[in-house]
Amino acid sequence: MTTSRPEAPPGPGTTGAIEVQGARTHNLRDVSLRIPRDRVVVFTGVSGSGKTSLALDTVHSEAQLRYLEGLSPFVRQYINQRSRPQVDRITGLGATLAVDQRRTNHNPRSTVATITGIDAHLGLLYSRLPGLADDGSAPGATLSTAHFDLFSPEGGCAECHGVGGAWRAAADLIIVDPDLPLFRGASPWFAKWRSGEHHFVQALAHTRGIDIERPWRDLPADFREAVLHGTGDEVVDATYEISSRQNTGTYTFSDSSPMRGALAEVERVAARASTPSARERYLAYMRKEPCARCDGTGYGEAARGVLLGGVTYERLVAREVDRVHAWTDAVPGPLNRAQREVAEPLLAQLRGRLRVLRRLGVGHIQLSRPAASLSGGELQRTRLAAQLNTDLTGITFVLDEPGTGLHPADKAHLLDIVGELRDAGNSVLLVEHDPELIARADWVLDMGPGAGRAGGRLLAAGPPAEIARHPESVTGRYLAGRGARVARAPRPVAAGTEWLTLRGVKVNNVTADELRVPLGRLTCLTGVSGSGKSSVLRDALGAGVTAALAGEAAGTVARVEGLAPLDWLAVVDQEPIGRTPRSNPATYSKAFDAIRRLFAGTERARALGLSASAFSFNAAGGRCEACTGYGRKLVDMHFLPDVWVVCDACGGRRFTPEVLSVRHRGLSVDQVLALTVAEAVEHFTEPAPLATALRSLDRVGLGYLPLGQSATDLSGGEAQRLKLAGAIQRGTRGRGAGLVLMDEPVSGLHPADIQRMVDALETLLEAGNTVVIAEHDLHLAARCDWLVDLGPGAGALGGRITAQGTPEEVAAGTGATAGYLRRVAAGTPLLAPAD
Repeated sequence: MTTSRPEAPPGPGTTGAIEVQGARTHNLRDVSLRIPRDRVVVFTGVSGSGKTSLALDTVHSEAQLRYLEGLSPFVRQYINQRSRPQVDRITGLGATLAVDQRRTNHNPRSTVATITGIDAHLGLLYSRLPGLADDGSAPGATLSTAHFDLFSPEGGCAECHGVGGAWRAAADLIIVDPDLPLFRGASPWFAKWRSGEHHFVQALAHTRGIDIERPWRDLPADFREAVLHGTGDEVVDATYEISSRQNTGTYTFSDSSPMRGALAEVERVAARASTPSARERYLAYMRKEPCARCDGTGYGEAARGVLLGGVTYERLVAREVDRVHAWTDAVPGPLNRAQREVAEPLLAQLRGRLRVLRRLGVGHIQLSRPAASLSGGELQRTRLAAQLNTDLTGITFVLDEPGTGLHPADKAHLLDIVGELRDAGNSVLLVEHDPELIARADWVLDMGPGAGRAGGRLLAAGPPAEIARHPESVTGRYLAGRGARVARAPRPVAAGTEWLTLRGVKVNNVTADELRVPLGRLTCLTGVSGSGKSSVLRDALGAGVTAALAGEAAGTVARVEGLAPLDWLAVVDQEPIGRTPRSNPATYSKAFDAIRRLFAGTERARALGLSASAFSFNAAGGRCEACTGYGRKLVDMHFLPDVWVVCDACGGRRFTPEVLSVRHRGLSVDQVLALTVAEAVEHFTEPAPLATALRSLDRVGLGYLPLGQSATDLSGGEAQRLKLAGAIQRGTRGRGAGLVLMDEPVSGLHPADIQRMVDALETLLEAGNTVVIAEHDLHLAARCDWLVDLGPGAGALGGRITAQGTPEEVAAGTGATAGYLRRVAAGTPLLAPAD
């Protein structure tokens, strides 16, 4: 944002402000305020204070519903509409466009191209221009955009139907170290008894008089061939014993049949895998063999054959955004007049979308990159690009934490785009925690003073400088630079420190001969957006260590060393904890299991014959069957938004009168679910496992959440903190040390809440665990024990370890991160002040 206009909003009766009267959505407490139009306005406050409830769930939801009311009833019945916000009146509200961080895309077909609409523009270019050629090069068949859609019958390969090939077992992934015996290290597949095929190997060795304790490479070639490829028609007689599940005895089995061989057996069990996680285990021993007809692309003949700008469609979408942007300049040259008339408006739109992607720091990502493989910040910025490329004016943009996942080096571009939107006559409402971004806004609405029931009020409103002087504003304290953002005493990495070492790391854009992580320490992966941090965290450390702990191979890492002190691994990501309203913090943390047992143990429950299951709203027997335990009923309003109404049978209490008559320390089960985590900590001091679970939730900053709050209402950061609480419980039970991995743990957190997260991580470290985070917040990185900086750039220009050491050692270097670490140490702003 190159200029700032911090004057106060217009007075009553003017059209220069959005006026909100009596907002009560979620935890908002009858909030009334004025939001200046044609300004950059930041909604801020501690996590859970109500800023998202106000900006997105009230202002944007009301604007969306008003727009939909202008559509015909026939159209509206096919649109999934938001619930009407609880607010008395909103005036001055126009059209809004929003990017809500909570609404992630789980469609496996979703890519960068589909999210941004770039695929539609490319499809039009490739399908329309060939038919206008005047040199006789037009294809024989009339083309449509479907011919360039991988998942359509016209666009997919006729041989593999768009899949691109088939997964086949690979001998070198089954036998990884031929210098060792088959059952003692040569093969991760044979390291565990995965199927009856293992018994046939022993029986075949006994029949042929072969000592399988010898190294694999020294065994006879025909025996090795049989182990991998089977015995054909040769029958093998095998007798073996299997222990019962309760270890109360053994069962003896005999079988006489040909041996399939490890390759066929891997493919058989992979095909029968009933869950994605099970199939993922077997994919470690398989490679995708490309389809011979489409060379593994999955695309049909049109997408592989039609050239535009010298490139086919299937090759173009495999390119990075930066390269596709350059390609658009080469397209117009050889076109005739008719083709140019069609192409120019499409290319203009295409360039605009690509330009926004590049400015938001995702120019390194391929258009065909699946949405599920993007980091949280990359996905957020890709979705932002889809909304920000517009020439409309008078629009209100509502952006939920747009700074998430951005390295300080990338934030300046976001600020410039936001400023351009404002200067073009639009209003930009940001839900944001980052003091550097807040300081560059025109107007700040600070919610608080606390979270949950302790928040929901407008604490302060005004220019950033005025908020910085407000005596009650927590945000103001950070805007004024009062106090350190993160307080932590680093643990020394000394000569006696043990190390976890990954050798031969190769995943996505990351290639590293050696990656070292000190055990028992807090390590931070840093680097510009797209440098490879998430790939290292999830695919190298996560997949590599998980496979090594299970005695298996991982395609992302050649070898893992230093595992002896580690017993378990937890990946704490921001994926939702459940996609059903029946999941909540109490059920996810298993605290509700203990609570139900407490209720079942009361004298009243025993007299009524009520077991613990009667106190579950997810099971018949004690829940209200009229609403099946929801407490509410969804009324289908046909073309109007569906309406949730309180169940008239239970009055919203979810259980039968009999169950509700049971009290534990004066509270019924529905009243316990209404307690916040902090209140529950005080109420339940025993049994110890329940108290520990509740304290873990409180320790990670979720004290404001009601125990029964639906999982579908939780933000990604709240879901991540719930998972962290689970890791803390596991890591403090004294059952061995673990490795905890967290991707951007402080995204979505107000600076005041970051310290609580750091304290929670310290709890894990004190118990002897190792914590590795990927993070852009350099105030936190500067207080870690060890840094691994990736770069130097993004995409193909990144993926290398450019520096590693203590924060002081990395800060002494020359990379992009080093300069910002020096600013943190000096206490200077990470971003240049506004003009």
